[in-house]
Amino acid sequence: MATGKDLEDRLAMHYEPATYRRRIAGHDVIIHCHHYNARLQRTLEGARGIDGKGLIVGVAESVFADQLARATRPDDDEATRFALAELLYARLGFGRIDLAKIGEGVVQASSSHFVEGWLAGLGQSERNVCTFTEGYLQAAVFAATGERVTARETECMARGASCCSFVIDRGDDAGRGPVTPNEKQPTIAVPSERGGPFVHSGNVDEQAIIDAVVGIPMSGDAAGLIPAFSVYLANTPADFYNRICIGFVEAMRALGREKVAMRLLASDGEHCGMNTFRGIMHSPEWDGLIAPMVRDRGDALHAIIAISNALGWGDWHVTAHTPSSLALESRYGYEAVGYRQFRGQAETPRCAMLTGVAAGVMELVYGEGTIEERYGTFGSEEQRCVACGEGSCNFAVSRV
Repeated sequence: MATGKDLEDRLAMHYEPATYRRRIAGHDVIIHCHHYNARLQRTLEGARGIDGKGLIVGVAESVFADQLARATRPDDDEATRFALAELLYARLGFGRIDLAKIGEGVVQASSSHFVEGWLAGLGQSERNVCTFTEGYLQAAVFAATGERVTARETECMARGASCCSFVIDRGDDAGRGPVTPNEKQPTIAVPSERGGPFVHSGNVDEQAIIDAVVGIPMSGDAAGLIPAFSVYLANTPADFYNRICIGFVEAMRALGREKVAMRLLASDGEHCGMNTFRGIMHSPEWDGLIAPMVRDRGDALHAIIAISNALGWGDWHVTAHTPSSLALESRYGYEAVGYRQFRGQAETPRCAMLTGVAAGVMELVYGEGTIEERYGTFGSEEQRCVACGEGSCNFAVSRV
């Protein structure tokens, strides 16, 4: 069996400055917090007429089967492969899963990123919320044994249980063939030249912020969680976000509700912009690293944009800025690039998350009152999109 250090080395994070991307085991990973991840899950599972839960489980199974396969060595035995699956889940920040009895069809989780997000932002749930983990467990079994199974959560900490419990069903579906492959086209070329001209703050050293945030270890602690910047963070493969959001919009389009779907995804991004960065702005990391650079609200905005580039979202920068308006340009955002990889060229802009975040950060920086009172006080529109064949994605934000 491989050593712990060998497995950890396989899951090391590599940051690519040219694209502002983080990479773990062959996958670009995007850092979002528990507020966004729980809200996004609620949006998909709460939409009537579609199987949002099935979409999340299926995509998680496909994406993580691929990521685990990339981290696996040909001579790894089954125990090593399950140890790798446990470690990847914890290192990415999703919590702790115990696979010691998975052969008996039983799995327990003592901590959960999604439970933390649900309880923090949405309150105690009437149903189990670890949909993501169900898909991950199916991927883990397939990566370790080649067997197809169904994972089902039976108890959840979001409903007051002492731990989250899962059963592994090896019934009629067992051995039904490989998981859906995580197939995509080669990525579009990284822009060779920067756009702009970009607007910067003379007080904020954006590159120093990026370097410092990239240098912070963003991997799970003893509980498999990443408490940082006053939130719980997780490293989620960009392919997972892109595929569940593309699938959600397509399912809603079939019901004549595509515009509603895009608005819902943008709303989740808007809440992300406020909640994630509110936590960051009230964290010890902000006080020690960034607060000395901030002289006014505009400085805070530029610092937030720099942090987002260190979180793997893509290459985006300010092109114009006043207290009531903002223009942003993104050259390599994960949503636009992902759409091109999975679906080819789009007819309309596809960056719902960044559209919402752009409004959310302006509401956070320039709004007044509670988060609820600030919500909706700025509007955002994506005017150009890489997914549509443009050279960059451009966003216009204005006070409503």
